[in-house]
Amino acid sequence: MASTGIFQVAIEQLKRAAKANITFLPYPGNAPAANALLGNHITSLFAVYPTVAELVKSGKLRAIAAASRKRIAALPDVPTVIESGYSDYEVESWSGLLAPAKTPAQDVSQLAGFFTMALKAPEITAKLAAQDSYAVHVCGADFAAFIRKQYEETGRIIRESNFKAQ
Repeated sequence: MASTGIFQVAIEQLKRAAKANITFLPYPGNAPAANALLGNHITSLFAVYPTVAELVKSGKLRAIAAASRKRIAALPDVPTVIESGYSDYEVESWSGLLAPAKTPAQDVSQLAGFFTMALKAPEITAKLAAQDSYAVHVCGADFAAFIRKQYEETGRIIRESNFKAQ
């Protein structure tokens, strides 16, 4: 299963959940990996939907499952991995805004306010939706807890899988 390096842990999680013999094949991007799939050089690809959306819409690639907890709005007929019988599997791609730890609270608050306001702007919402991306407003302690959970889970998978730098 090909993907960019960022999804190596996600593929390892899928391998464990499905008890399948899946080999991770690193690619420098989803475009070269999709080309390899189209050329029958690989058998599968793990990618974020916006990077392969046109290939899926044109019928050149077939989406098999969504790694997110809920189905992707643009692919309502494609089940999630959870719906396919692997209840402990969920991978979400996310982006966040961070500042140095010693940034004054007032500056952090102001920056968070600006960022939240920008994400609610209709032109930004439309641009995100066009990429099948949607803003989720999680700030402060909740965002820190989310990052901590991601860090701990990813670290556990890396340690248990004995990953080596490639």
